[in-house]
Amino acid sequence: MDLEFPGETTDNIGLCEPGRPMINALIPVKDFAQAKQRLQSVLSPDERWRLAEAMFADVLDALASTFDPECITVVTRDERAIAMAADRHIPVIRESENRGETEAVALAVETLIERDVQTMLIIPGDIPLITGQDIEKIVEAGCSADVVLVPSRDGRGTNAALLTPPNALPLRFGNESFQPHLAAAEARGLRTTVLRLPRVALDIDTPADVMALASWPVRTRTQAVLEDIEWAARCR
Repeated sequence: MDLEFPGETTDNIGLCEPGRPMINALIPVKDFAQAKQRLQSVLSPDERWRLAEAMFADVLDALASTFDPECITVVTRDERAIAMAADRHIPVIRESENRGETEAVALAVETLIERDVQTMLIIPGDIPLITGQDIEKIVEAGCSADVVLVPSRDGRGTNAALLTPPNALPLRFGNESFQPHLAAAEARGLRTTVLRLPRVALDIDTPADVMALASWPVRTRTQAVLEDIEWAARCR
Protein backbone atom coordinates (compact mmCIF):
# COMPACT_ATOMS: atom_id res chain seq x y z
CA MET A 1 0.00 0.00 0.00
CA ASP A 2 1.48 3.33 -1.06
CA LEU A 3 1.50 6.47 1.02
CA GLU A 4 0.31 9.77 -0.38
CA PHE A 5 2.51 12.73 0.55
CA PRO A 6 0.41 15.84 -0.18
CA GLY A 7 2.46 18.99 -0.56
CA GLU A 8 5.80 19.85 0.99
CA THR A 9 6.70 19.17 4.63
CA THR A 10 7.38 21.94 7.12
CA ASP A 11 10.49 22.61 9.20
CA ASN A 12 8.86 21.88 12.57
CA ILE A 13 11.01 19.94 14.99
CA GLY A 14 9.47 16.57 15.80
CA LEU A 15 10.39 13.06 16.88
CA CYS A 16 11.95 11.90 13.61
CA GLU A 17 15.31 13.48 14.31
CA PRO A 18 18.72 11.97 13.44
CA GLY A 19 19.88 9.57 16.13
CA ARG A 20 16.38 8.92 17.46
CA PRO A 21 14.25 5.85 16.72
CA MET A 22 11.95 6.21 13.73
CA ILE A 23 8.57 6.85 15.39
CA ASN A 24 5.38 7.26 13.41
CA ALA A 25 2.07 8.42 14.83
CA LEU A 26 -0.92 6.72 13.20
CA ILE A 27 -4.48 8.04 13.20
CA PRO A 28 -7.19 5.69 11.89
CA VAL A 29 -10.27 7.67 10.80
CA LYS A 30 -13.72 6.34 9.95
CA ASP A 31 -15.96 8.01 7.39
CA PHE A 32 -17.28 11.17 9.03
CA ALA A 33 -20.74 10.54 7.57
CA GLN A 34 -20.92 7.18 9.37
CA ALA A 35 -19.21 8.19 12.59
CA LYS A 36 -20.61 8.12 16.09
CA GLN A 37 -23.74 6.08 15.47
CA ARG A 38 -24.20 5.66 19.22
CA LEU A 39 -24.97 9.38 19.39
CA GLN A 40 -27.80 9.26 16.88
CA SER A 41 -30.42 9.55 19.63
CA VAL A 42 -29.11 12.99 20.59
CA LEU A 43 -27.31 14.34 17.50
CA SER A 44 -28.43 14.69 13.89
CA PRO A 45 -26.31 13.16 11.08
CA ASP A 46 -24.91 16.61 10.26
CA GLU A 47 -24.04 17.26 13.91
CA ARG A 48 -22.29 13.90 14.22
CA TRP A 49 -20.35 14.68 11.05
CA ARG A 50 -19.25 18.05 12.47
CA LEU A 51 -18.32 16.44 15.79
CA ALA A 52 -16.20 13.75 14.09
CA GLU A 53 -14.41 16.34 11.96
CA ALA A 54 -13.69 18.58 14.97
CA MET A 55 -12.33 15.69 17.03
CA PHE A 56 -10.04 14.65 14.20
CA ALA A 57 -8.79 18.24 13.92
CA ASP A 58 -8.06 18.35 17.65
CA VAL A 59 -6.04 15.14 17.43
CA LEU A 60 -4.17 16.41 14.37
CA ASP A 61 -3.31 19.64 16.19
CA ALA A 62 -1.93 17.75 19.21
CA LEU A 63 0.20 15.43 17.09
CA ALA A 64 1.43 18.27 14.88
CA SER A 65 2.67 20.06 18.02
CA THR A 66 4.95 17.10 18.74
CA PHE A 67 5.78 15.34 15.47
CA ASP A 68 6.99 16.53 12.10
CA PRO A 69 4.21 16.05 9.51
CA GLU A 70 6.08 13.24 7.74
CA CYS A 71 6.14 11.33 11.05
CA ILE A 72 2.33 11.26 11.19
CA THR A 73 0.16 8.99 9.05
CA VAL A 74 -3.61 9.06 8.57
CA VAL A 75 -5.38 5.92 7.37
CA THR A 76 -8.85 6.60 5.97
CA ARG A 77 -11.00 6.71 2.87
CA ASP A 78 -12.91 9.84 3.91
CA GLU A 79 -12.22 12.63 1.42
CA ARG A 80 -12.65 15.41 3.98
CA ALA A 81 -10.19 13.72 6.36
CA ILE A 82 -7.74 13.31 3.47
CA ALA A 83 -8.06 17.02 2.66
CA MET A 84 -7.47 17.97 6.30
CA ALA A 85 -4.31 15.86 6.36
CA ALA A 86 -3.18 17.43 3.08
CA ASP A 87 -3.60 20.91 4.57
CA ARG A 88 -1.06 19.91 7.22
CA HIS A 89 1.23 18.05 4.76
CA ILE A 90 0.53 14.75 6.53
CA PRO A 91 0.83 11.47 4.56
CA VAL A 92 -2.31 9.39 4.01
CA ILE A 93 -2.94 5.70 3.48
CA ARG A 94 -6.16 5.46 1.49
CA GLU A 95 -8.52 2.65 2.39
CA SER A 96 -10.57 1.15 -0.41
CA GLU A 97 -13.50 0.66 1.95
CA ASN A 98 -14.53 1.57 5.48
CA ARG A 99 -13.60 -1.72 7.14
CA GLY A 100 -13.26 -0.59 10.73
CA GLU A 101 -10.49 0.61 13.01
CA THR A 102 -8.85 -2.77 13.62
CA GLU A 103 -8.57 -3.54 9.91
CA ALA A 104 -7.39 -0.01 9.11
CA VAL A 105 -4.57 -0.28 11.64
CA ALA A 106 -3.54 -3.70 10.32
CA LEU A 107 -3.30 -2.20 6.82
CA ALA A 108 -1.19 0.68 8.07
CA VAL A 109 1.16 -1.53 10.08
CA GLU A 110 2.25 -3.31 6.90
CA THR A 111 3.01 -0.01 5.20
CA LEU A 112 4.92 1.43 8.15
CA ILE A 113 7.09 -1.67 8.48
CA GLU A 114 7.94 -1.40 4.79
CA ARG A 115 9.10 2.17 5.54
CA ASP A 116 11.39 0.87 8.34
CA VAL A 117 9.36 2.55 11.07
CA GLN A 118 10.65 1.19 14.37
CA THR A 119 7.96 2.43 16.72
CA MET A 120 4.28 3.14 16.09
CA LEU A 121 2.02 5.33 18.19
CA ILE A 122 -1.68 4.80 17.54
CA ILE A 123 -4.07 7.60 18.47
CA PRO A 124 -7.74 7.23 17.47
CA GLY A 125 -9.39 10.23 15.88
CA ASP A 126 -11.93 10.70 18.68
CA ILE A 127 -9.69 11.74 21.60
CA PRO A 128 -10.29 15.51 21.44
CA LEU A 129 -8.64 16.45 24.75
CA ILE A 130 -5.24 14.93 23.96
CA THR A 131 -2.33 17.37 24.15
CA GLY A 132 1.29 17.43 23.10
CA GLN A 133 2.20 16.89 26.75
CA ASP A 134 0.20 13.65 26.81
CA ILE A 135 1.92 12.45 23.65
CA GLU A 136 5.34 13.21 25.07
CA LYS A 137 4.52 11.18 28.19
CA ILE A 138 3.58 8.19 26.05
CA VAL A 139 6.71 8.47 23.92
CA GLU A 140 8.89 8.87 27.02
CA ALA A 141 7.37 5.74 28.55
CA GLY A 142 8.24 3.92 25.34
CA CYS A 143 11.95 4.56 25.94
CA SER A 144 11.92 1.76 28.52
CA ALA A 145 9.02 -0.37 27.26
CA ASP A 146 8.12 -2.35 24.15
CA VAL A 147 4.42 -1.65 24.64
CA VAL A 148 2.71 1.37 26.19
CA LEU A 149 -1.06 1.20 26.65
CA VAL A 150 -3.43 3.98 27.68
CA PRO A 151 -6.85 2.63 28.71
CA SER A 152 -10.18 4.39 28.32
CA ARG A 153 -11.74 5.93 31.40
CA ASP A 154 -13.79 2.78 32.11
CA GLY A 155 -10.67 0.61 31.77
CA ARG A 156 -12.18 -1.49 29.00
CA GLY A 157 -10.98 0.15 25.78
CA THR A 158 -7.53 1.13 24.50
CA ASN A 159 -7.28 4.84 23.70
CA ALA A 160 -3.60 4.94 22.74
CA ALA A 161 -0.89 2.37 22.11
CA LEU A 162 2.84 2.65 21.44
CA LEU A 163 4.46 -0.47 19.97
CA THR A 164 8.09 -1.30 19.26
CA PRO A 165 8.18 -2.74 16.65
CA PRO A 166 4.82 -1.78 15.08
CA ASN A 167 3.80 -5.45 14.84
CA ALA A 168 4.84 -6.28 18.41
CA LEU A 169 1.37 -7.64 19.12
CA PRO A 170 -1.93 -8.05 17.27
CA LEU A 171 -4.18 -5.07 17.80
CA ARG A 172 -7.93 -4.98 18.12
CA PHE A 173 -10.10 -2.03 18.96
CA GLY A 174 -13.49 -1.66 20.54
CA ASN A 175 -15.09 -1.59 23.95
CA GLU A 176 -13.18 -4.61 25.26
CA SER A 177 -9.68 -4.18 23.84
CA PHE A 178 -7.51 -3.18 26.79
CA GLN A 179 -7.32 -6.48 28.67
CA PRO A 180 -6.69 -8.52 25.47
CA HIS A 181 -3.87 -6.13 24.53
CA LEU A 182 -2.36 -6.36 28.01
CA ALA A 183 -2.63 -10.15 28.07
CA ALA A 184 -1.09 -10.46 24.59
CA ALA A 185 1.85 -8.27 25.57
CA GLU A 186 2.48 -10.24 28.75
CA ALA A 187 2.19 -13.57 26.92
CA ARG A 188 4.92 -12.42 24.51
CA GLY A 189 7.19 -11.33 27.32
CA LEU A 190 7.13 -7.71 26.16
CA ARG A 191 8.10 -4.92 28.52
CA THR A 192 4.75 -3.25 29.09
CA THR A 193 3.78 0.06 30.68
CA VAL A 194 0.22 1.16 31.40
CA LEU A 195 -0.35 4.91 31.56
CA ARG A 196 -3.54 6.43 32.91
CA LEU A 197 -3.93 9.83 31.29
CA PRO A 198 -7.28 11.53 31.99
CA ARG A 199 -7.41 13.54 28.77
CA VAL A 200 -6.53 10.56 26.59
CA ALA A 201 -8.92 8.33 28.53
CA LEU A 202 -11.94 10.28 27.28
CA ASP A 203 -13.02 9.08 23.84
CA ILE A 204 -16.39 10.22 22.57
CA ASP A 205 -18.92 7.49 21.82
CA THR A 206 -21.97 8.02 24.04
CA PRO A 207 -24.04 10.95 25.36
CA ALA A 208 -22.34 10.46 28.74
CA ASP A 209 -18.96 10.93 27.04
CA VAL A 210 -20.16 14.17 25.43
CA MET A 211 -21.38 15.44 28.79
CA ALA A 212 -17.99 14.61 30.35
CA LEU A 213 -16.20 16.44 27.54
CA ALA A 214 -18.39 19.52 27.89
CA SER A 215 -17.48 19.74 31.58
CA TRP A 216 -13.73 20.05 30.97
CA PRO A 217 -12.47 23.64 31.52
CA VAL A 218 -10.52 23.79 28.27
CA ARG A 219 -11.28 25.07 24.79
CA THR A 220 -11.04 22.67 21.86
CA ARG A 221 -12.51 22.65 18.38
CA THR A 222 -14.82 19.87 19.52
CA GLN A 223 -16.13 21.84 22.45
CA ALA A 224 -16.72 24.80 20.13
CA VAL A 225 -18.95 22.56 17.99
CA LEU A 226 -20.87 21.45 21.08
CA GLU A 227 -21.43 25.09 22.01
CA ASP A 228 -22.54 25.93 18.49
CA ILE A 229 -25.17 23.19 18.45
CA GLU A 230 -26.23 24.23 21.97
CA TRP A 231 -25.53 20.84 23.48
CA ALA A 232 -25.78 22.10 27.07
CA ALA A 233 -29.35 23.29 26.52
CA ARG A 234 -30.38 19.76 25.52
CA CYS A 235 -29.14 18.40 28.83
CA ARG A 236 -31.23 20.67 31.03
